[in-house]
Amino acid sequence: MPIKGDKMDIPKMQSFGNYTEQNLNDKVISEDLSRILFYNGSDMIVEFPKWDYKKPGKERETREFGEGFYTSYNDRNYPIYLRSDLDKIILNKYYLNMQGLNILRLKDDLKWLLIIAFHRSSFSRRPKFHRIRDSVRNYVSEFDLIIGTISDDRLFSAVDFFLADASTDFVTIELARMFKLGTQYVSKSNKSDKRFRFAGFEDVSYDEILIQRKLRESHRADMAESVAIKRAELHPIDTGKLFSNLMEEIGGDLDAWLRV
Repeated sequence: MPIKGDKMDIPKMQSFGNYTEQNLNDKVISEDLSRILFYNGSDMIVEFPKWDYKKPGKERETREFGEGFYTSYNDRNYPIYLRSDLDKIILNKYYLNMQGLNILRLKDDLKWLLIIAFHRSSFSRRPKFHRIRDSVRNYVSEFDLIIGTISDDRLFSAVDFFLADASTDFVTIELARMFKLGTQYVSKSNKSDKRFRFAGFEDVSYDEILIQRKLRESHRADMAESVAIKRAELHPIDTGKLFSNLMEEIGGDLDAWLRV
């Protein structure tokens, strides 16, 4: 929930020590991981995250995992990059204790891709996919916290090609790996919200916002071309399948397939 007030003192950052991405994704999560910083970019101070918060009078954005409180792990640049359309950005900082949470850890694979696809699109004009869409969204909603690759405009463009049967799952996943996007941690429940401990905030300078805005604009400008070039490069080794073919194969057993 957003709060208003004067800028507060930001606690001194604690050392990351020897923690790595693998540590975070281990089955057993150490209590000490609550010392690692997570970042959220907003136009307001958010002391108490709320996964289903909706700003009055504003429609929620289409996000890769649906409603949620989105944070990046150990990377302050991506939240600024993703919110660089704003002239004022507040970078909120948190420590996170993940013990006891029901966590979905997604690799860059077909499950991850289909979860993004069925949150990215409502399939309003493709009613035959509505049951599958609802199954995917209900599955994701069972978890407190989602861990997966950050999505940006380039990845969404690649996913749109995939949904239009213009690109295979193999090519889309390889494109995501080429973009080398960071990792995001998304709260999907009140229980998870309470595990984010506010560690202060900073006002991002306008100069820094402009740097990230120009970078994002350059990615948008050559997005279609760059995705097309990468798709062409991957074509000779493409062993993937088109979206419609995949749906025919796994649609009937989707619930079981998701839980493998």
